[in-house]
Amino acid sequence: MTKAWFKNRLNDHYLQKSRVDDYRSRAAYKLEEIDQKYRLIKPGMKILDLGAAPGSWSQYALRKVNGKARIIAIDLLEIAPIEGVTIIQGDIRAPENQAKIIELAPNGLDLILSDMAPDTTGVHYADTENSALLVHLALDIAEKLLRPGGNFVAKVFEGVEYQQLLQRTRKLFGFAKSYNPKASLARSREIFMVAQDFKPQPAK
Repeated sequence: MTKAWFKNRLNDHYLQKSRVDDYRSRAAYKLEEIDQKYRLIKPGMKILDLGAAPGSWSQYALRKVNGKARIIAIDLLEIAPIEGVTIIQGDIRAPENQAKIIELAPNGLDLILSDMAPDTTGVHYADTENSALLVHLALDIAEKLLRPGGNFVAKVFEGVEYQQLLQRTRKLFGFAKSYNPKASLARSREIFMVAQDFKPQPAK
């Protein structure tokens, strides 16, 4: 880590603000920007937060609705308890974890949030491919668990795979577009895919 990196961290407005607002990470403000633009999070919703650790997206969603929502957070990593959020530590691909989510939201989810990211290698094409695979996984989960009309947000590292990913998303939703929050770091390759109005596909 360079001195410049540490200086940038110390002067990071969103990092400082997250400490004042008692968010676990500055990522909360990325979701806040997306939510303010697209009005995704509303009282009474059933929300799944994928790749949730350390929990700032779940914190934001819970505060936005004053606790009046069912929020399920899942990650391979441990997440410290958040009052009002159901936390699952494990792999979203595991049938038993999906069964838990179905039990908690038997009529389907209203919103799926994915901040999942791969362990980066520093090799651009490998990182973007691995990121796209995680979004495809999130879309697989959406096809299983999202109710008709539901919404979806996912982080992705933009690369050659992105257009194919966007095409798939547009087949599943009435609206799909990429969005780059101001809270994302200037050097970051991440963008966020926002999709609304889920349209289940006929069984093949």
